[in-house]
Amino acid sequence: MSNGIGERKDHRGSQQSGCTRLAVFVSLCLLLVASLLASRPAGAQEQEPIAATGHGGFFAPDGHQIPVTLDFAAHAQDWYRKKLTAALSPAKKREFASYERKLRAGLDLRGQDRLILQHQALEWLLANTRPDQIDVRTVAKLRALRYAMEWKLPDKADLKMVEKAEPFVPRRDVLRRIESLRFKPFKPPQVTVLSATVNSGQAYLAECSAAGVPTPPTINVMDPNGTNGWKSQGFIPQSTQFIVGSPAEVRTYKSSAPEGMCYALPRYTDATLSTVALDGVICIGKQSSKACFWDNQWTVGGVTQSFSFPAGTQIPIGVPTTAGGKYQAGGKEIEPGAGGICTDCHAGENPYIIHPNANLASGGSTLLWGSLSGAPQNLPSMPVYRYDPLVGGSWPQNQLSQAGSTLPSQCSPCHVKGSAGRFPHLSNKLPSYCGTILTKAFTSTMPPGSPGSAAAAATTFRDTWCGGPPNASSADAGDPHLTTVNGINYDFQAAGEFTLLKNEDFFELQARQSPVLTTFTPGANPYTGLASCVSLNTAVALRIGKYRLTYQPVGGNLSPEKRMQLRLNGEPVPPGKDIDLGPGNTVRTDRRTGELDVRLADGTRVVVIPVFWTSQGYWYLDVQVFNTPAREGVLGPMLASEWLPRAPDGSSFGPKPVSLLDRHLQLNHKFADAWRVASGTSLFDYAPGTGTADFTDVNWPPESGQACTSTTVKGPVPTVREPRPDLAKRACYGIKDKTIHRNCIFDVTVMGDPSAAKGHRRADQLKAAQ
Repeated sequence: MSNGIGERKDHRGSQQSGCTRLAVFVSLCLLLVASLLASRPAGAQEQEPIAATGHGGFFAPDGHQIPVTLDFAAHAQDWYRKKLTAALSPAKKREFASYERKLRAGLDLRGQDRLILQHQALEWLLANTRPDQIDVRTVAKLRALRYAMEWKLPDKADLKMVEKAEPFVPRRDVLRRIESLRFKPFKPPQVTVLSATVNSGQAYLAECSAAGVPTPPTINVMDPNGTNGWKSQGFIPQSTQFIVGSPAEVRTYKSSAPEGMCYALPRYTDATLSTVALDGVICIGKQSSKACFWDNQWTVGGVTQSFSFPAGTQIPIGVPTTAGGKYQAGGKEIEPGAGGICTDCHAGENPYIIHPNANLASGGSTLLWGSLSGAPQNLPSMPVYRYDPLVGGSWPQNQLSQAGSTLPSQCSPCHVKGSAGRFPHLSNKLPSYCGTILTKAFTSTMPPGSPGSAAAAATTFRDTWCGGPPNASSADAGDPHLTTVNGINYDFQAAGEFTLLKNEDFFELQARQSPVLTTFTPGANPYTGLASCVSLNTAVALRIGKYRLTYQPVGGNLSPEKRMQLRLNGEPVPPGKDIDLGPGNTVRTDRRTGELDVRLADGTRVVVIPVFWTSQGYWYLDVQVFNTPAREGVLGPMLASEWLPRAPDGSSFGPKPVSLLDRHLQLNHKFADAWRVASGTSLFDYAPGTGTADFTDVNWPPESGQACTSTTVKGPVPTVREPRPDLAKRACYGIKDKTIHRNCIFDVTVMGDPSAAKGHRRADQLKAAQ
């Protein structure tokens, strides 16, 4: 979006009082626009010239603002022309060559006129490239660059605010040529997302109203109280702007029915304040937590374009008041516009990004931006729940927060729910937030009491999470062989009930690990170096929103009955019955194999594979997790220089200890206890008179190399007399994945039964199908 309104609340003052008032993490002047760090095209030797755009500013991959000169614009256009042309089929390349010849024929062009004509060729490329090969961010960058050409571009690089910006009027023959060679413009592909909108104009206004979002006043309808029109709160000081070169005014509107508010940020072309270049609006319903977006864009000739307007001109929201008039577009209409991808920057607990310590007042007065949410104005800028944007399906949907255990200690005290607000779920799907907002904030304005002091820790935090995909796969199979969500394999043999993975308040996966007695000590795990007694998963439980799902032996492990049973909120589910848990959340059961296939709206897939240990008459479970954003639990990531996933409170277990005894104590006691479920956090069903303590042996496994012949866990416990390596090679033959094959060899050897290979074979099939 061409400008933004934002607020990530933070707290000022001492460390003790820093979390007493809402303020925002990021001090960016309401960046609504975003497009950052698109992938480098095959064969390209240089970085993409435009990493992000916002509020008329253009940014490099390192977050620095780029002065837009004639030379820079020409270079950027040439880069994108090569990138888009390379994606064309041979036939389309011939069509493009013909179109360019017609576009340029008989015209002798230089300077900005040539750039404007070249933009038309780029629009042709956008319209004729397969939609699945175009990032909507690229469209936004090119259209933002074209909008910058509405004013004369300088020859020399300079980011200073100009006293008077001079509009650029293209030659008439250039405009006539463009008009004569029209084509059907680019439209983003339809993406099905649960919270996405397909509406524009009046339909979008109605959708937002029905979702409890206030309807913003017409632009430039003013009211000193900010309840019947816009209230001007003042201007962001130039010294604290992230995007320099133009004055930015903060305006607010407060609604009581529905309860909520809107922010607008008129950004003027120059110091005269006579012309508005950018003016985006974000409105939030406090109770519904839905948010809607509008921008100074309109659709002309099928292309959504930005427009400037004289200061004080009234611009209606959503639809024009007169035929052909300008209006603030919203919803689906602005998805491919010059304003960019609003939710690429506006992500996290609420939709707003503000400078908490920016003084908006002038003339010696003080009005800190972060104080607007408190008395006397009490602007409801923080919604009740995590904010849910009503935007086009190709934009980030802001579904998740960053796992609290992954935050730097400098950020974690305040950036929690109900306080400063949680960070968005960082990944390469939020490049503008990562590269522009986060980077600008921690290097220059955060934390408020000591800007830049946490830059080293914040850089590590950013680099760890922003470069990877939002979702990953993991596994908990056999004698628990774990694969973390960042692909590290280790064994975890403790006995009890543990959190494997969790994600905010919506999803949690727990497993019950039960000991296996052996008259020998199995071999050492390559990662931990520990020769440990082993366990098996004998029950699995999940929380999916308000639902609790369990898969465990009838009556629990203490029961002699040999049958697995699926329960939903404690009630048995008939074998083979599929379960619908709400939009996008389903559970399918295979009547023949007993396999569970759980699929969630956030992309997570959990496959639970029951395996019957034939020689022992004993059921156990292998668990495979695919495409999940969850990052906390014993399957959570192992960060750089750390040998185990972090604890629930975010504390690190540090590097791998040198001595085997210290490794054993950390892994099987401190780490195990950190993720061990308690009676109040367990998701499992228990027979009367039993609980999680009945399945817990805090001393299992014993120290590396010691005997595995006794346990305090109650109920039937399998016992293996001798290892059978002779069975393993044949039983595991044909498994292609090296890690799964190695785990299979280990389990068949230790358990002495070829049936142990079943779960690994299925895991190999599932992984190959991903």
